[in-house]
Amino acid sequence: MPPRRRFGFLQSAFLAKGWCPIPDVVTPLSDSLLSSDHFDEPGVLEMQVQRLSAAVRAPTESFDDNGEVDEDPRWTTFDDFHAILEELFPLIYSHYKPKKVNRYGLLYTFNGTDVTRKPLLLTAHQDVAPAGPTSGWTCLSFSPHFDGTFLWGRGSNDCKNLLVGILSALEDLISQDFTPKRTVGLAFGFDEESGGFRGAAKLAQALIAEWGIDSFEFLLDEGGMGAQEVGDVLYPLPAVAEKGYHDIELTLHTTGGHSSKPPPHPASEHPYVPRLTQSNPFRRVLECRATYSPSEVEPWLKEALQNGDEEEVATRLAESSHEERWLMQTSNALPETVMVLINHRIIPHESIEVVNQHVHDVLEPIAASYGIQIMGPSAHVSNSQNATSTGTLIFSFPRSLDLAPISPTNNQVWSVFAGTLRSVFQRPSSNSQKTHDRPRRVVPVGDIMTGNTDTQHYWSLTTNIYRFTPAREGSRVNTHWAVEKMRMDAHVEGIKVYYDSIRNFDEWNGE
Repeated sequence: MPPRRRFGFLQSAFLAKGWCPIPDVVTPLSDSLLSSDHFDEPGVLEMQVQRLSAAVRAPTESFDDNGEVDEDPRWTTFDDFHAILEELFPLIYSHYKPKKVNRYGLLYTFNGTDVTRKPLLLTAHQDVAPAGPTSGWTCLSFSPHFDGTFLWGRGSNDCKNLLVGILSALEDLISQDFTPKRTVGLAFGFDEESGGFRGAAKLAQALIAEWGIDSFEFLLDEGGMGAQEVGDVLYPLPAVAEKGYHDIELTLHTTGGHSSKPPPHPASEHPYVPRLTQSNPFRRVLECRATYSPSEVEPWLKEALQNGDEEEVATRLAESSHEERWLMQTSNALPETVMVLINHRIIPHESIEVVNQHVHDVLEPIAASYGIQIMGPSAHVSNSQNATSTGTLIFSFPRSLDLAPISPTNNQVWSVFAGTLRSVFQRPSSNSQKTHDRPRRVVPVGDIMTGNTDTQHYWSLTTNIYRFTPAREGSRVNTHWAVEKMRMDAHVEGIKVYYDSIRNFDEWNGE
């Protein structure tokens, strides 16, 4: 049966209230290039082990206390990394040498022949989280080791695997004399692990200066929840939303020079309320599971999603799953110190203002009981003088990030991307070290991330931002931990996603 080519949506009669439309499979047909299955040929996996090992070997750590790029010598490790990339990908560097932005940001542009088509932007980051002491590692952080299945080493799955995968896909296309109709851009920051302010933020400025606001058709970055198996259905879960970020710093000063016990931690008595709103992408995930994997979910879930109260449904789910609670509820971390930095990751149905009000409302009666005056810049904070005050609790907000716009999953861009995911993930791979039976169904669905990526700096480039690390569940192990490792057959499968995404968007004319 030939692959479906219509860029539309399949509707199944049994879907509850139109839940979870599945995009058609999208497979490139008309560009005369090799199928992405050629990455399963002998020697490809071994070549990718060599490429990713070389990339991991460069200790491109970014630290929270890094100085500017021309002042702090710790940045110079990126010079070595750039030399490695040039050696690994000679065709790219002979045809499309990257522009360097703020010295270490890399911006590649593969110009298309049709200037009426908005370009694609594929992104990743060059840096890795600081490895810390190496005594906890089975192998040294930057001495990669391949055990026949996994490549071990810092950055092997966050996210040099993606950077190497993107470049490998382009190197292969160039070797076939591929000339894109739609321009393809690559943007690789170098400080994502410490906020992206020197890397992605500067790259975004350069892209806006060259292309303008809302100038890209599609942007793909790291993230999401990978591809998860639920029963005999595989769910690729690109993140179409991110929780917001908000730090509240509380500093307690006491009078009289004596120590005073800080207010007791009240979070267990005044938690944020979990809610499963219609706008939360995680609801779509549950709807898909209830539709296609009914034996794998709670027997009450489908009826509750159709007719239940959004708080009651969320509360029941939160009681049965600790991890999924945080996809429906704002979370916070409150260390017990005199100076407390509270980091919030805010669910889309709430806001920075809601969090400020919540924290104030919780602490105000406690502070009052100890005779402590609350002061700070928030409109919710009292600055009135209190002659009987035993101290002050000062609010400040050192860093905040508003909630990311939710990317669409009901337009043609999503249809092309999700259809590509269906095409790639429904095919078994001969490289696989594990027998992946062809799943009965591949159901891409937009999800929500609990963290943030470099895309926080790219919001003005396009509304179609998707955060997805193309790897099956269990193939990326110990991200940011000791003994980080990446399953290499999954890395090769990820290259297929980039390769076919570029080709499918190149064939699609935007209609």
